[in-house]
Amino acid sequence: SSSKLSKMKYEKIDRKAEGSAGKQFAHFVKVGYNRARQVTGEKLGTAQRTEYDREFQDLCNRVDKHSFWANMLTSKVELVLQPNPAYRFEDFVTEKLGNEREIRHTYTEQLGICMLNAGSDMSSSDYGQALLIMGDYENRIGESEHKMIKQAFIKFVKPFMDAAAKEGAINNERRTLTALRLDLVATKFRGRAAK
Repeated sequence: SSSKLSKMKYEKIDRKAEGSAGKQFAHFVKVGYNRARQVTGEKLGTAQRTEYDREFQDLCNRVDKHSFWANMLTSKVELVLQPNPAYRFEDFVTEKLGNEREIRHTYTEQLGICMLNAGSDMSSSDYGQALLIMGDYENRIGESEHKMIKQAFIKFVKPFMDAAAKEGAINNERRTLTALRLDLVATKFRGRAAK
């Protein structure tokens, strides 16, 4: 009988927890519905929109423009620095995992290595000697290109990516502000409807 009594107590506690979760879910659905109704009404012109301060709206527009151009410039520069989309995707995933980008030979360095190998294999001929000289110059060009790519990433792409991350935080705050604005309008509407 005592085990039956303790079992009944646990059932009551579980029902209370379920009721609480159910109420929270119902509240979440109601708030979401009210927000969606308000946004739809604003888009259709049937509901009055609470306007933001003009200075705040100008700031939001500046953030949007800066974010757009920062993303556009970053993607185009990365395209120039690494034309291979598979390598770009690999670098993106590697960075998201918190690791450093892999150092790869540039195409010019790969050509230089190939010329050096061919030249050393045929070093007894004039053609082999010419390949060794050209391979050396191709390697030097490739090393300079590699340094340029590394510096461009560090001094140009990375700062833009960091700025985009900060703008992401600003956009999160803006979404929160919009949600609160919609809740305020819904509360005003309920207050008018109650009168």
